[in-house]
Amino acid sequence: MKGKIYLIQVISYTSIMLSISYTPRIAAQVGANMFEIAIIYSLYNLAYFLSSWIFGRLADLHGRKIFIMTGFLIASFVFFMQYFYRDYYTLLILRIFAGFSAGIFPAAVVSMAHDTKMKMGKLSAFGALGWATGAYLAGLISMFFPFKVTYVFSSIVFALGFLMSLNLKDTGMRIKSIPLFPKDIIKRNWTLYLSYIFRHSSATMIWAYWPLFVKSIGGNSFWQAASMGINSTAQFFLMYYYTDVKRDVTLVLVGLLLSALTFLSYFFVPNIWILIPIQVMLAASWAFLYVGSLRYLTSRNKEKATATGLLNSSIGISAFLGPLLGGAFMALIPGYRYLMLLSATLAFAGVFLFFFTHFRART
Repeated sequence: MKGKIYLIQVISYTSIMLSISYTPRIAAQVGANMFEIAIIYSLYNLAYFLSSWIFGRLADLHGRKIFIMTGFLIASFVFFMQYFYRDYYTLLILRIFAGFSAGIFPAAVVSMAHDTKMKMGKLSAFGALGWATGAYLAGLISMFFPFKVTYVFSSIVFALGFLMSLNLKDTGMRIKSIPLFPKDIIKRNWTLYLSYIFRHSSATMIWAYWPLFVKSIGGNSFWQAASMGINSTAQFFLMYYYTDVKRDVTLVLVGLLLSALTFLSYFFVPNIWILIPIQVMLAASWAFLYVGSLRYLTSRNKEKATATGLLNSSIGISAFLGPLLGGAFMALIPGYRYLMLLSATLAFAGVFLFFFTHFRART
């Protein structure tokens, strides 16, 4: 059972990374400007936010397996349809559908893992392995095929995940009643969610333009994907061997701080080679932050799928707001490096918010 959940985690994130890797380049190819590229990234993540909110709650009410199976099946179809975009607007619409389908299953997977007493660090490690696999695979595909072929491969991997999910056993966990707007859960965890919004808004205003940024410092199409693969590879080892042995609050704080320092470091990057160690620091920031947050939420909330679904929703709304803010900023002040300074400033705000509110709550 645990092995199947680990494999499903790898499959899901491989598929998502394959689909994400070259969407900014594809959008540029169909004539999108900087702000329009940001809109695609933002609305994909707004759809992901809404889906995570809805299906995280439903997974607590009706069980985990049905939403893992359904999510993979729908995603397999929707991600394949992205191959048939014709212009900017059809690409935008298809990416919105892809974001919604990608939000159906993650909270159910995390909750099923917790139901079966799995370690959150190791579970997250296999998610990072999926990110890395998807990034490297996307880079290889780009060397032989048009960028849009990555959408086909992402669909195939999702289909394999659906077949794997058929053999899962439902854990039988149910919560009898959860309000449609779970204000008590939000109130209980608002510091973490809001800190995430600061941090991840900062990150996604960078990721919306990542392939273009890497190209600007001399990276070819392979490096545009592989630079994120380096990040995910390092995440795997950190999550697997280290993050389950530290206090959750400490992990969150260190993750927030390292995120801010990473985004600031991007301002100074002169070439692709200097980017490599910074990607390792990025890996540490996300490994500590994400695993710490999962442990924080699953240990403090009986509504585990809802609480982790709201975390995914926080990530999704951040990824909606961040590119919009970044796109508006780039329209006024062109230049990727200045965008990095804005990103670092917002990330530091998240550090201070979590530190001071958590300290006050404990004194």
